[in-house]
Amino acid sequence: MHTLHETDIRTRAYALWESDGSPEGRALDYWLRAQRELSEETELDRSEEEAEVTQPTPPAGFPAH
Repeated sequence: MHTLHETDIRTRAYALWESDGSPEGRALDYWLRAQRELSEETELDRSEEEAEVTQPTPPAGFPAH
Protein backbone atom coordinates (compact mmCIF):
# COMPACT_ATOMS: atom_id res chain seq x y z
CA MET A 1 0.00 0.00 0.00
CA HIS A 2 1.36 3.39 -1.00
CA THR A 3 0.85 6.32 1.32
CA LEU A 4 1.05 9.91 0.19
CA HIS A 5 4.26 11.63 1.14
CA GLU A 6 4.76 15.34 1.47
CA THR A 7 7.33 15.33 -1.34
CA ASP A 8 4.86 13.63 -3.71
CA ILE A 9 2.21 16.22 -2.92
CA ARG A 10 4.68 19.11 -3.21
CA THR A 11 5.92 17.90 -6.59
CA ARG A 12 2.38 17.48 -7.96
CA ALA A 13 1.23 20.83 -6.54
CA TYR A 14 4.19 22.61 -8.12
CA ALA A 15 3.52 20.99 -11.51
CA LEU A 16 -0.15 22.00 -11.33
CA TRP A 17 0.78 25.53 -10.31
CA GLU A 18 3.25 25.86 -13.17
CA SER A 19 0.78 24.48 -15.71
CA ASP A 20 -1.76 27.10 -14.63
CA GLY A 21 0.69 29.96 -15.23
CA SER A 22 2.11 30.25 -11.68
CA PRO A 23 -0.67 32.35 -10.10
CA GLU A 24 0.19 34.03 -6.82
CA GLY A 25 -1.61 33.41 -3.53
CA ARG A 26 -3.11 29.99 -4.26
CA ALA A 27 -0.59 27.64 -2.65
CA LEU A 28 -3.18 25.96 -0.45
CA ASP A 29 -5.51 25.40 -3.41
CA TYR A 30 -2.78 23.62 -5.34
CA TRP A 31 -1.66 21.64 -2.32
CA LEU A 32 -5.19 20.35 -1.69
CA ARG A 33 -5.77 19.63 -5.37
CA ALA A 34 -2.51 17.67 -5.60
CA GLN A 35 -3.35 15.76 -2.42
CA ARG A 36 -6.80 14.88 -3.76
CA GLU A 37 -5.50 13.79 -7.18
CA LEU A 38 -2.77 11.62 -5.70
CA SER A 39 -5.19 10.11 -3.23
CA GLU A 40 -7.61 9.23 -6.03
CA GLU A 41 -4.78 7.68 -8.07
CA THR A 42 -3.71 5.63 -5.07
CA GLU A 43 -7.28 4.40 -4.60
CA LEU A 44 -7.48 3.42 -8.29
CA ASP A 45 -4.17 1.58 -8.06
CA ARG A 46 -5.35 -0.25 -4.97
CA SER A 47 -8.67 -1.25 -6.54
CA GLU A 48 -6.89 -2.54 -9.66
CA GLU A 49 -4.55 -4.62 -7.50
CA GLU A 50 -7.51 -6.02 -5.55
CA ALA A 51 -9.34 -6.85 -8.79
CA GLU A 52 -6.32 -8.75 -10.05
CA VAL A 53 -6.10 -10.72 -6.83
CA THR A 54 -9.79 -11.59 -6.66
CA GLN A 55 -10.13 -12.87 -10.24
CA PRO A 56 -10.62 -16.65 -10.15
CA THR A 57 -8.29 -18.88 -12.10
CA PRO A 58 -10.17 -20.97 -14.65
CA PRO A 59 -9.99 -24.73 -14.19
CA ALA A 60 -7.42 -26.62 -16.25
CA GLY A 61 -8.55 -27.19 -19.81
CA PHE A 62 -10.63 -23.99 -20.06
CA PRO A 63 -9.30 -21.13 -22.18
CA ALA A 64 -8.30 -18.01 -20.29
CA HIS A 65 -9.33 -14.66 -21.76
